[in-house]
Amino acid sequence: MARRTLVVSALGLVVLLGAAACGKDHNTAAQPSKGSSDAHPAACGSSQLSWKMTLLPGKPHNTPTAMLSAAHKGSSPCAFDGYPGLEFWVGKGPSADARPKKSAPVHLVLKPGHSIEFPVFYDAIGSPSESCDILAENDPRISVTPPHRAAHDYGSPVQLTDTQGHHVRAQVCGPDDPLLGAPQLH
Repeated sequence: MARRTLVVSALGLVVLLGAAACGKDHNTAAQPSKGSSDAHPAACGSSQLSWKMTLLPGKPHNTPTAMLSAAHKGSSPCAFDGYPGLEFWVGKGPSADARPKKSAPVHLVLKPGHSIEFPVFYDAIGSPSESCDILAENDPRISVTPPHRAAHDYGSPVQLTDTQGHHVRAQVCGPDDPLLGAPQLH
């Protein structure tokens, strides 16, 4: 009988210790604190980014027509998760929205003072057999929005310039939408 009491007591102690261990919150150690460098930063917003778009010289096959870049002018890192929205438009008339060239996910942290670049692929010249939906003579507007923007973030206008920084009127030709290539941090 003493042996049985000892076994029951030992099992009871194991159950009690197991229950106590299950009651602990093990997730608190896995979750980064608010001040931790492991915390995922907030999404980049238009107010933190300074956008520019540069028309690249020449147009060899399969090379970008322009480079879209965003410099982080904020004071703390922000998350750049996805591709920006890029739209060429003329008043209430025609527009062209860029889409990712490949569906690879983008999950980057942009630090203050650093920038991110996206190559932009589109036909800016056209050919006799193709029309241009967005004509340079109409001085189209270009707007860009960061990925995962807040509801009140309407994006930013961006001006197309040449490599010397002079304004160039955009023109989008051909049947295909502009494409955004894979980003690069700088």
